[in-house]
Amino acid sequence: MAFFIKNKMFGLTITLNTLSWAGLIMRDQYTKTQRIIVRVYAWLVFLYLFVAAACVQIADIIDIWGDINLMAETALLLFMEFAVISKLLTLLLRYDRIMEIINGTEEIFYFENRLEGQRIIASIDKETTRFLQFNSAFVALSTVFWFMGEHSSTFFIRAPPPPRVVYPFNEMKSPGYEFALIHQCMMMVFTGYTVFNINIFFASVVAGCRCRLKLVALSIRNICINIPVNKKNLITPEEEKIVKERLHCAISQHKCALNAAKDIKNCISGFLLVQLTVSIIIICTTAYQLAVNKAIGNIQKTSMVGYILGASLEVFLFCFQGEFLRNASEEIADAAYECPWYTLTQPLKRTLLIIMMRAQSPVILTAGGFIDLSIREFMGILKASYSFFTVLQHVNE
Repeated sequence: MAFFIKNKMFGLTITLNTLSWAGLIMRDQYTKTQRIIVRVYAWLVFLYLFVAAACVQIADIIDIWGDINLMAETALLLFMEFAVISKLLTLLLRYDRIMEIINGTEEIFYFENRLEGQRIIASIDKETTRFLQFNSAFVALSTVFWFMGEHSSTFFIRAPPPPRVVYPFNEMKSPGYEFALIHQCMMMVFTGYTVFNINIFFASVVAGCRCRLKLVALSIRNICINIPVNKKNLITPEEEKIVKERLHCAISQHKCALNAAKDIKNCISGFLLVQLTVSIIIICTTAYQLAVNKAIGNIQKTSMVGYILGASLEVFLFCFQGEFLRNASEEIADAAYECPWYTLTQPLKRTLLIIMMRAQSPVILTAGGFIDLSIREFMGILKASYSFFTVLQHVNE
């Protein structure tokens, strides 16, 4: 059995392997029994580290209801857990289709032998690798500063005080205290680990679909490559057959790329809506704590600034992919116009016209079907976060 899962995109290579070690990705070599064991293991990890932690935070919110400062601290973790849970559920419940998209993209990349096509793949790979490096640095720093910061309870994560029971044992006495502390440390580390990997994983899948559309545009743009143009600027019947075959191949690739892009859009649309909502809440509540709570130490301030930047980065990651996915699907119309269409016969010109008309309806990455993800929308999300922040300030006053 191969120890590493290999992929043409470095971001997917890293995340596929790390998520497979967590039981979230199945390896091709697994037998049916091994797949069942790994899937049960993944669900147990999911329930223990994330669902249980979310239940603890919900209980705490109920207990401290009315204390805005403590509620803001607990809500920060609670809503982050909701975002992680939505992403993990998306991966677990729509695993087969997501892996089908990844394998189809990998196959196309493997057989791409054009120099320009390889450059396109390399540029997309370089882009996702930069996001991986930048995101991993933020997650690592945020986790370190979280552990170093001051906390309003004995544990790293607030929990309701007695007599309300959170753990099925007395977590204030040994060995229950050690178990609860280890559980919370594991939850924080694995939450950061999962957030980092799952974000880069889905962003890389979207980037792969975008790369497929750019390769289709390249094929259409070079539809008449190595075909000489005669004095009348027309192609011969033999050359028409070659162009027709190339065009039909490009149309087939375009259809597959659009289907893959639409499928991944439908798969991640739900958790993107949760992510945007959670990011707005994290940004405004963290900013509120920084502005109102004067007793916060410098390390905790640095940690909170990291939360704000981290939440903003998560939103930007998918808004960036949504912006350029739309551009890549619209680029196909430009590619059809840039090819030497004037040398083609009327049937081929009509086919190109149909391609251009189809490209006028681009693939748009959305959050729950309500919000189109783009750089402009990213700025709107930051403005909305600031608006909620000012509302919290007025409530406190």
